This record gives sequence, C-alpha cells and structure tokens, in this order.
Amino acid sequence: MPYSNELGLRMLIGGALREASVLGYHVVPLFSYYSYHGPVFRAMLQVRRGKFPIKRHYSFISYCIQCGNSRGFSWDELGQMRCSCNDIPGSLVVSGPLWTGPLHKASFLTEMLELAEQWGWTGDRTGKHIETLLKVMIDESDPVLPFGYIRVDEIASRAKVNSPPLISLLATLHKEGYAATRSHIALNAIKTNCPMVECVRLVKEFHSMSADEKSHGLIEA
Repeated sequence: MPYSNELGLRMLIGGALREASVLGYHVVPLFSYYSYHGPVFRAMLQVRRGKFPIKRHYSFISYCIQCGNSRGFSWDELGQMRCSCNDIPGSLVVSGPLWTGPLHKASFLTEMLELAEQWGWTGDRTGKHIETLLKVMIDESDPVLPFGYIRVDEIASRAKVNSPPLISLLATLHKEGYAATRSHIALNAIKTNCPMVECVRLVKEFHSMSADEKSHGLIEA
C-alpha cells in the first residue's frame, strides 16, 4: 500500500472500535496524528455509549497496482473484490478490517487551534508548526475526501513527467472542481477525491503548459 502510515492509524482506530464494541461502546476519532520520528501513531478518541454499526466505517481498503485507484469494500463483498480497470491476478492489494471513516473531527480541531492562538502557542517557530499542522488536519477533515493519499511523485511517474510543485497541483485540482489538500502524514502527498487517472491527465496537461500559462493558472486559483 502506498499510504501504509495512514493505514497504521486506521488499524489503531479500528482496533479500539472493535474492543469498545465488545463492551457496548463505540469511539469517534477527534484527531489522529502520525510522525516519522519513532515512528509515532497517535489517536485521540471520544468514547460513547452504544455499539457502533460494525459495517459502518469498519471494512476493507483496496489499492490497484495497475491503475493506482483505491476503494473500499464492505464485509458482504469479501471474495468478490476486483478493480474495474482489469482482471489481472495480483493487481489488487487489500488491507483490513480497519477504520475507513474520518481521521479527525473538524470542530474539535478548530477549538484546539483557537485555544492555541489564545494561549500564544502559535507565534514562535514551534507554534507556527502547530498552527500549520492543525490547519492541514482541519482541511483533511473534509467529508468529501476519501481515505488514503496520493504521492505527487507517483502521479508524475505514471504520467512520465517531472513532478509538479505540490501547490500547483492543488491549484489545478481545485480549478477542476475537485476537493484536495495536503496530507499531514506525507509531505509530498495530497488527499483528493480525484481519481488517479484524472490526476495523471491533469499533470500531463500542466507539464505541457508554458511558464506564463502555469503562472496565470496559479493566480486564478
């Protein structure tokens, strides 16, 4: 899986959800954090009474090596998993069961950011890092965004061009009407609801544009 570190967070949350369900509770992720120092996998979860519908946000995630697309599969689809792009044996990699829902709760992160600003934690160099991290996590909380992330160099490799600047790729995706943001887990990666095949097409088009056209596109976005 190209986004194994995010899967690590989802496995952690999924394990907590499974154990809570046994005791008659369920959990809601407030924020989930990964750092390569360690590495570190952390999640703050809110525990609530009542069992969580086990089939909701607790299933399987697949990645197709052939086309680069990811999708979720329910328990009912076990044994029938395939990618619509081909029937090549071994092209589909599957992980699970794990948490497939949101990694963060936007309202909780917004409160964290507001408190950090009130307490003066966002001014110095360390504070700037906290502010940037929380803002990225808030963007990651967009319910339109699917699980996983896409590395820019993987898109460029499939398009057979040099990697575009991440900010330019985000601007292009937004201009095309897709939801897209940085990933807090991987620096050179994006979370987007744009399929890989479309990402590749857009990167090819961006690469063929002149310098003036690229600059104009950024200004418009």
